[in-house]
Amino acid sequence: MSVQEQKYESLIEGILANGYAVCDDFLEQNEVNNLLKTFSNRYEEGKFKEAGIGKSNEVQKISTIRGDEILWLEPDSIDSAERVLLDKNQAFVNYLNQTCYLGIVDTEIHFAKYDIGKFYRRHRDTFQAKKGRILSVIYYLNVDWIPANGGNLIIYTNKDNLENVVTIAPLAGRLVCFESEKLDHEVTEAFAARFSVTGWLMNTI
Repeated sequence: MSVQEQKYESLIEGILANGYAVCDDFLEQNEVNNLLKTFSNRYEEGKFKEAGIGKSNEVQKISTIRGDEILWLEPDSIDSAERVLLDKNQAFVNYLNQTCYLGIVDTEIHFAKYDIGKFYRRHRDTFQAKKGRILSVIYYLNVDWIPANGGNLIIYTNKDNLENVVTIAPLAGRLVCFESEKLDHEVTEAFAARFSVTGWLMNTI
């Protein structure tokens, strides 16, 4: 089994056991650096938009709930940094489909930036009227991140009717994957600019 397949298996085991999994160094340092350069260029070009909440035809922008800015990645992007990420994500999807028979047929992926003071209150990544998101994936791009910078991902799990709070720092190269329909989560207030790539693996188009 390759090193990459070992990472996939570790992620799958975590999801099966807890509903979520964390894999450090899923992205290599040079891949993180290249994505940050593309991220910065896109941001300076004014291509990011304030994120909203709700379904696509009912999106509301409420800064007291969500404060990040986002840019959707095109599936056929020819940017080299984006291409590496998209291909790595697709390789993970292919492995999931081959080993777990999840029937993933589509993905949605975007860059996300949280400026200082921004956050995203507790929520879930699915809507009652729109199913399809099986797994949420988050790739972090925050080099030299320290605890004082905040911006943690909080995942709420339930076992034996007891809620458990899991705190995950957004460290560069780290991948977090969790069940979209089952787990509430939030992003705590960031005290430094925070960068990530967020996606959903879907069984409908």
